[in-house]
Amino acid sequence: MSHPLVERLRRGDADERRAACEAAPEDPAATLLVDALCEALGDADRRVARAASAALARIARETGGAGDALREALRGEDRDRRLFAAFTWAELEPPGHRILPALIDGLRHPEGDVRWAAARLLVTTGRLHPEVLGVVLGLLGAAETPTARRMAAYCVRELAPDVPEAARALVAASRDDDVHVRRASLTAMAALVDPPPPVRARLTEARGDDPDEVARRLAGRALELLASEPGGAPA
Repeated sequence: MSHPLVERLRRGDADERRAACEAAPEDPAATLLVDALCEALGDADRRVARAASAALARIARETGGAGDALREALRGEDRDRRLFAAFTWAELEPPGHRILPALIDGLRHPEGDVRWAAARLLVTTGRLHPEVLGVVLGLLGAAETPTARRMAAYCVRELAPDVPEAARALVAASRDDDVHVRRASLTAMAALVDPPPPVRARLTEARGDDPDEVARRLAGRALELLASEPGGAPA
């Protein structure tokens, strides 16, 4: 016979599914609910997915009984389940290479809040593992979707504002065919620390001739911000 909470997780409406997730850690048989909770990580209602993630993290901390199921979810084919499994795993130990593929995939997620959560966790992972910066720079230049390239610009800004290689990658990305990638890259250049001369040259160029009015304004604002820094050249 199925556990009553499993039935609620799989067949109830969204509010009932979320309530079942919240009740799961209190159940004496909580470890028997782990597989159903891992399925709920891919729930179309993000409130349910987040509640499942919180329940799994608590069960794992209190019983140690969710690790295998989370590892399986990280290797699965369902993108949302992989990503929320990664969010859960990061609650249990410092984020590392195990969750990196899910986070990279999350940069192109259609939902903005999920996408930004993936980006923030990717930045945290990069601060712990410096080699992740190379992965992010590759995404900025060659990710398949403009959305992922745009999110990579944010990650580069946060991870490496003082690294010349990052500055060069942002300059290149500011010429992207997609206007949103150009905007993100121009904005990110404003946060660079002691940027090399090509950065100001590119911002000056973009301020004058980018076909997008918003991008031109962003380039001008970036020049102003860089000029306000100690030692900054006039905009």
